[in-house]
Amino acid sequence: MPAFVTRHFPFVILALIPSCGGIPMPAFLKNPSDEAVVYALGPQDGWRSPLNDGLKPACPALLFEDDEFSLEETHERPIRDLAKEMEGDKKARLLIAGYAPPGLPQDHARSISDRRALAVRQRFIELGIEPAHLQTVGYGNDFSPSGPSSSVVVIYRQN
Repeated sequence: MPAFVTRHFPFVILALIPSCGGIPMPAFLKNPSDEAVVYALGPQDGWRSPLNDGLKPACPALLFEDDEFSLEETHERPIRDLAKEMEGDKKARLLIAGYAPPGLPQDHARSISDRRALAVRQRFIELGIEPAHLQTVGYGNDFSPSGPSSSVVVIYRQN
């Protein structure tokens, strides 16, 4: 047998196996365009991404200082008002998206924005909103050109 065949035989077999009926195709051989990509949200049923769906904010953006991720007194009113609106609507869901300004290291920006979104989510839970109705995502400074480019949390309503 030629050296090429013996050296690459396992890879040829791997490539042919998925064509056999009933055997699932390994993830690394799948075409990425076969599945819907919903950015950082993952393929979760019922949740849409603000990056590709044109969602509208449910309230004014919550502004945070520098590296802060704790809620301030100024954040309380918009959160309470939105929680009150949601009381009567059992189907309402919120997507809480955290952002960070450009210029921070990517890992740090992602961590800060995620913590901000989680802090807002926790406050909604404390106000009686069902946790299953709240989705968070921290974009850091890696987001669409039309997205916010500052230290904010934007809350999107998804019905």
